[in-house]
Amino acid sequence: MSWPPTVRVALASRADNVALIREVLGGLDEIVALGDALDDIKTAVSEACNNVVMHAYDGREGPLEVDLRVLDHALEVVVRDEGVGILPREPPAGSELTRGLGLAVIDALADSVDLRLREPHGVELVMRFDRPPGTRAATALSVPATFDWPAPPDGAVQISLAPASLSKAVLARVLCATAARSGFSIDRLSDAQLVADALAADLEPVLAGEAMALSVEGGRRRIELELGPLQAGSSRGALAGTAIGALGGVIERLTDEVEIHAVGPVERMRLVMIDQSRG
Repeated sequence: MSWPPTVRVALASRADNVALIREVLGGLDEIVALGDALDDIKTAVSEACNNVVMHAYDGREGPLEVDLRVLDHALEVVVRDEGVGILPREPPAGSELTRGLGLAVIDALADSVDLRLREPHGVELVMRFDRPPGTRAATALSVPATFDWPAPPDGAVQISLAPASLSKAVLARVLCATAARSGFSIDRLSDAQLVADALAADLEPVLAGEAMALSVEGGRRRIELELGPLQAGSSRGALAGTAIGALGGVIERLTDEVEIHAVGPVERMRLVMIDQSRG
């Protein structure tokens, strides 16, 4: 049986979303220490994601999913789509999958590459990168994460992290990158960093399990974040205790909306930040 993904990212196949995948890889490196291989991993994964953006949906947007699986001696990355991918529309019966120019770059950077057709349609590209000796083992990072949540809004990025401690490195990167491309000022970007740090520090103890799921959506000077699953009745207490230094209630002071929603036996938290300094 294969390890569950350490990180799963689901998002639309847009060119600007590829940068968010690189941010997630950078956050994972802070916890796992991918070493000198990080640049090669970012390049290969970016190439695979760009292939989906360019070829999978004939110029339209469609689903793009990236799994990062930390194994004992390797990092496995799976990039999948539900379109035509980088393959011919109708590969000849019995023939091997055709490999495009982008795969030549990926082949040169990854230690192994496997390209598969999906049923009923789509392509899955599996890349394996050897990890330096002595880095953190998979047994400490692989926790099954399944969430029966409604689908995120169109344009949102959905991420599941197992264990939730990965949020300390990943959440701030993704939230700040989304705020930056949404037109936030430098001051409001700093606020987004503080909010992400506070969430990572204070919500982990009240999670309903060892994993965290979050979705981030950016708009014009506006970002929306949902995360959980949280233990029923625990969200308000966590908000009351959120503080960094002398700033007091960081979440209450620096966000524009805070809502708690029950989802079956657990809760999820929704936060909205707006930059009103530019009009």
